[in-house]
Amino acid sequence: MKSGLVSASFFSDADPSVGVHCIGEEEANLRQAFEKEMSVKKLLESGVSVNQPSTDGQTLLASVAHEGSANVAELLLTRGSDPLESDHQGQTPLTLASRQGHVKVLTVLLEWAKNQEPETAVQMMEHVDNEGWTALRSAAWGGHSEAVRILLDAGADVDGCDGEGRTALRAAAWGGHDEIVLTLLDYGAQVDKADSKGRTPLIAAAYMGHQEAVEILLDHNAKVDLADGDGRTALSVAALCVPTAAGVKGYGEVASLLLERGADPGHRDHDGMTPLLLAAYEGHDDVVELLLEAGADVDETAGPDGNVSAAAAVTPLLAAAAMGHMRTVSRLLFWGAAVDAIDCEGRTALCLAAARGSIEVVRALLDRGLDENHKDDLGWTPLHAAACEGHRAVCAALTERGSMARVGEMDIEGRTPLILAAQEGHWSSVRLLLDRRSPIDHRAYDGHSSLSAALLEGHAEVAELLMRRGADTDVRDAEGRPLLYLLVLEGGLEMATLLIEKGGVPMESRDSEGRTALHVASWQGSVEMVDLLLKHGANPNAQDTEGRPPVHSVAWTGHAEVGHHLLGANGVNIDLACHQGATALSIAAQVGHANIVAMLLERGANPDHMDKYGRTPVKVAGKHGHFNIVRLLESYGAKPYVGLLPNSGTFSPVKPTKMLFSGISESNGGEGTAMTSSSSVSSPGSTAERFHSMQSSQTSSTCHSLATVQTVPADSLSFIQQIQQHSLPRSRSRPSTLPPPGSSGMGSLHGSSQRHPKGSSPPTVCTVTAMVHNCELPPKGLSSGLEYHDKLNKQNSNLIKADRTTYAGGKWHSVMASLGIMPGQDSPAVGAKNRDSPPLGYPYRLQSPLQGEAWDSLPQKNILSPACYNFSPDPPCSALPEGVMTTTDPQLNLKQAIKLQFEGPTSAALYKRETPL
Repeated sequence: MKSGLVSASFFSDADPSVGVHCIGEEEANLRQAFEKEMSVKKLLESGVSVNQPSTDGQTLLASVAHEGSANVAELLLTRGSDPLESDHQGQTPLTLASRQGHVKVLTVLLEWAKNQEPETAVQMMEHVDNEGWTALRSAAWGGHSEAVRILLDAGADVDGCDGEGRTALRAAAWGGHDEIVLTLLDYGAQVDKADSKGRTPLIAAAYMGHQEAVEILLDHNAKVDLADGDGRTALSVAALCVPTAAGVKGYGEVASLLLERGADPGHRDHDGMTPLLLAAYEGHDDVVELLLEAGADVDETAGPDGNVSAAAAVTPLLAAAAMGHMRTVSRLLFWGAAVDAIDCEGRTALCLAAARGSIEVVRALLDRGLDENHKDDLGWTPLHAAACEGHRAVCAALTERGSMARVGEMDIEGRTPLILAAQEGHWSSVRLLLDRRSPIDHRAYDGHSSLSAALLEGHAEVAELLMRRGADTDVRDAEGRPLLYLLVLEGGLEMATLLIEKGGVPMESRDSEGRTALHVASWQGSVEMVDLLLKHGANPNAQDTEGRPPVHSVAWTGHAEVGHHLLGANGVNIDLACHQGATALSIAAQVGHANIVAMLLERGANPDHMDKYGRTPVKVAGKHGHFNIVRLLESYGAKPYVGLLPNSGTFSPVKPTKMLFSGISESNGGEGTAMTSSSSVSSPGSTAERFHSMQSSQTSSTCHSLATVQTVPADSLSFIQQIQQHSLPRSRSRPSTLPPPGSSGMGSLHGSSQRHPKGSSPPTVCTVTAMVHNCELPPKGLSSGLEYHDKLNKQNSNLIKADRTTYAGGKWHSVMASLGIMPGQDSPAVGAKNRDSPPLGYPYRLQSPLQGEAWDSLPQKNILSPACYNFSPDPPCSALPEGVMTTTDPQLNLKQAIKLQFEGPTSAALYKRETPL
């Protein structure tokens, strides 16, 4: 409450007896009548509850106690008001009156307590509010000496404290209330009673700079060198703290008094700091003078027991210079402080003063002959420190004609002061250093110059200044990445625009992988950056070392909007292929980005393009289960997919006991393959038709491990027809086997020729071993990273193991076991199977012991780098060179042999993705 008035919220809205007094003009009348005893008496007679609290929990008695109305307080007590009631902050009427120093109210309350039970009087006297304040401590902190005496006479505990151990004496010493300090001591207060942090009343008085309170405590035998929990004595805190109250005489008198009473000037706290070091840090030059006169060592260093620790090797001169206290530095120099002292990081006083920006201290130290080219542990000179902090005046003082500071000096990372100033964006310091002939194009060990440092940190004004002064814009970092490339990588559109428009940066600068800034922008999906680069002449057909243009990045990542802008650029080649022969359409089909596939097809991409392994986008999409993309490609005229395609969006692997095939007739009307089914198999015009035709022929499929084909003249079939023939369902009635090596049976593959002696008729029958256990391999997921930048040997090893995993077991093991063929046998064996022999799974004849060792080790699955992404930087995707592997396994059927040569030995390997940017 203020001015003795009670707000309307003081009373409960639910009390009908007082509601009429809390509205309109009557509320103002209530406030006026409250100051008069008779008005309050009439108010109480109207039926107001005497102990009704307000919204903040205060009763009428607490309010009048806070305002000091003794007569009203006495009236309320006679009407039954409870002085033990507390508000929401735990304050009772006695606490409120004590804090305000209302002696008459205290007298009324204490007289009431005398007539109560002793326990009630003690409870009222020693009550502690929510913040730990008792009535006595509140009066002592407020400086109310008469109230303190009344409470002490009434029996208040002179050493009563809160939960932190803070007593009334400590509160009075903190506030500098000398009379109360003396009164409490006269009533028997413990002079050295410390709080929970070890702070005594003497330390509290010294901390606040109260000389008289310090003297009274010392006169009452307070221990002068008693330390608190941080190891600091009264002299330490007097040297450390700065006066905050007006009219305080200062700490010189307190320190002088403590020194006269025997305080130790060399005492060290738990951080190893002495009073002299603390005073030097704070710039208390008068205290520094007193301590030096008392015998403190001017060159003492921080550290327990005088031992210099690696973490706190500092002298008073270093401390004062680091904080820029010129007067303290002058006093220390006058007392002979060593100017060549260095701290634990190798910095001199000049280095520290330059970093602080104190030009006066810098000039004073230069006059004392300090080395302006001294380097600290990081290789920084004072000029490095000043330039990094942007202290132009200090830079000027260090580089003026009388100084010898070298502007081109490098730190341990190769950075000059100019690079540091540009990196932090200090324009004036950069200009000064340029005027002092600092090398503008100097490169640090990370390859960055002052211009690249400014641009990468976003300091446009500094970058413009450097470019006006002729800074080289074709800067590369230590990894060979150009500056424009890095700005695009960091998303610095504004800085990239500035560099392009005002710096004339070459747009086709490439990194070590041959990638341009447009590659980076395309990969990251930055439409604004792509537009900026294309607007200023970036080549949309620029290829990296693997032959990949920027549109391939779009195909990998699926950034459709970026792809739209790239494809709209002049002269873009939509069918540009990488070294693997893959176009953007091939990649998008493999990854499954249908929106990118549609965009490319709309722009005229070739849907039948074949990579170097003969794979078309349709084949790649179907192999990875992207059947919506297969249908999309076929709708744009792509050759139909040969294989099982469901008519739904989901795909489930074919069960091992069933096998569906599709037959496709040549458009030229060539001979097709004879089927055991009575219905002829035509060439469906769509995926759905083909799927239904396959369903109709499912009844002729077999679950036997061997099957035969109808014999047709092999020489009369084209290569495609041979593939179709051996992918059709086969009859169960005539099992056949592939002739062993060296026989005259049909063994030539597509692209090879087999000459026969004159007079001998060419073979007319092609008999093969069929494998109908169609075990689909699980589709391999795409990796989110760019992962072909691994070691070559490790990649080859992983690919070899992956191939062995493909062939070991599954359909190979099933077919070979059904024939009774064991490893090394060329014909079916009779007798029991050798259970201990290694599993069959060598589709290639290994011609090197090292290759055999690679096959013999089990495949290791690398979660971070899946085998399908462990690609060699070399274009071939095979695990072993084609010349090393020969398809001489007698049980390798024609279909698989054709597939091997058609797609390469590791046809499951995907296209190479880009390495991390």
